[in-house]
Amino acid sequence: MHRRNFLRAFAAVTAASSWSAFALPTEGQAFDAAIADEPWLTPFKGVTDATGDRHCDALALTGRWPAALRGRFYRNGPALYERDGRRYHHWFAGDGMVQQFSFGGGARQNVRHIGRLVRTPKLLAEQKAGKFLYTAYGTHIESDEPTQGPDTFNVANTNAIEHAGKVLAMWEGGSAFALNPDDLATLGPVTWQEGLAQMPFSAHPKLDAAGNLWNVGSAGANLVVWHVDPAGKLVKAQIGESPYPGGMAHDAAMSANHIVLPLPPLKLHFGEDVTSGRAFSYEPNEPLRVLVMRKDDITKRRVFELPTQMVFHVGNAHELPDGSITLSFVGSKTPEFAVHGASQLVAGHPAAAADSSTQIARLDMRTGKATVEGMGDAVEFPRIHPQMNGLPARYLLTLAAWHGHTEQASLFHGIQLRDLETGRVQRYDYGPQTIVEEHIVVPKPGAKHELDAWLLGTTFDAQRQVTRVNLLEARHIADGPIAQATLPYLLPYGFHGNFTAA
Repeated sequence: MHRRNFLRAFAAVTAASSWSAFALPTEGQAFDAAIADEPWLTPFKGVTDATGDRHCDALALTGRWPAALRGRFYRNGPALYERDGRRYHHWFAGDGMVQQFSFGGGARQNVRHIGRLVRTPKLLAEQKAGKFLYTAYGTHIESDEPTQGPDTFNVANTNAIEHAGKVLAMWEGGSAFALNPDDLATLGPVTWQEGLAQMPFSAHPKLDAAGNLWNVGSAGANLVVWHVDPAGKLVKAQIGESPYPGGMAHDAAMSANHIVLPLPPLKLHFGEDVTSGRAFSYEPNEPLRVLVMRKDDITKRRVFELPTQMVFHVGNAHELPDGSITLSFVGSKTPEFAVHGASQLVAGHPAAAADSSTQIARLDMRTGKATVEGMGDAVEFPRIHPQMNGLPARYLLTLAAWHGHTEQASLFHGIQLRDLETGRVQRYDYGPQTIVEEHIVVPKPGAKHELDAWLLGTTFDAQRQVTRVNLLEARHIADGPIAQATLPYLLPYGFHGNFTAA
């Protein structure tokens, strides 16, 4: 399979629809009216070209900031939703904005923030035109503008990681965009090797203990597995076929020897609008497939079938002495959030509560049989200790909800740390007026144990309309943040990020 086949497949799924997306030119006004009654939705208003770059050299600090915390915390997410009164129809459609929080360490800790829109070709063209020009996730844009492959639509809006001296802003279906870590200036799309331009480099790379970056991309019936060395050089790109052509392939786990890729029975029809009812197709009679491939040769593979469910994110995978693989992930009974919930939020309407929960699967590589056990919680955004990728990580960190904060039912009010050996759960509730975003595990310098770490993440205080950065002790989650940094402005809700120690 060659690059041209990938691009041909992408062109097929992005063929123009004759249906016009925007019936009204006042969607922005309608959203403004909605958030007057639902102030926790305000971050979905997003930024403009004028406000898409933010900078504060010294955030307001409270609590005990440890002198040993030194480095850069990145987050990425959709941020620009409106032009000329029109709004995108799905959360995943907004143009990406990368945030960098820098921790200076020392006796007088300082926290600096930089936020910048990623200057993709799409963003630059639409800034110049003053209107939307290109179809986005779940949003059809009627346009005669020429397209030149997947990066025509690339919004670089899902994750950010610093690797080999560059920040990579990543999306689902095209190139990673490189940014300068000093000021987040956009350097341009990354072509890992001549002939591989615009091939999909998805938004959930995994770093192994040696600093190698692994990633999976998908387009139509095809998959590509990337291996990038610690210096940022491509070691190998392998191309193969998906056992569920056209299905969503969002996140993969990397064990010591294998790539473990969940393939839920959901397909996105890029070019269709969610308001038409044709943007997604879900096949509830199809199983959740889990594709396991050898890292060194993806043709050596096995497909497992689990009960039907929707999966966005994995926690971790590791190999057991008998050769079987344990996979932790978050699964939902239906794709309700992807199909409807994420659209309702950017339209200014609360969505139904998520039904996603922690799942632990055991994949028997000898027999091809699989078992799965659900934990019965309500969680999303699973993260583990970053040095335990592919190893038997004991603790799984997630966002969580566990009682009725009905005003924010579709999002989360707390965090949870689950001990996968004992089943013990530790939680902290940020309260009914706070929306909690992804938290990550940051190892303490010289740490020997998984819990010798801080937990770092952002929240939005809907009552005060401010964004905060929160730091917690992994061993004492129930005590809440030991320190907080408050920005002088609110930020759009984001998706994922990572920490780079200084």
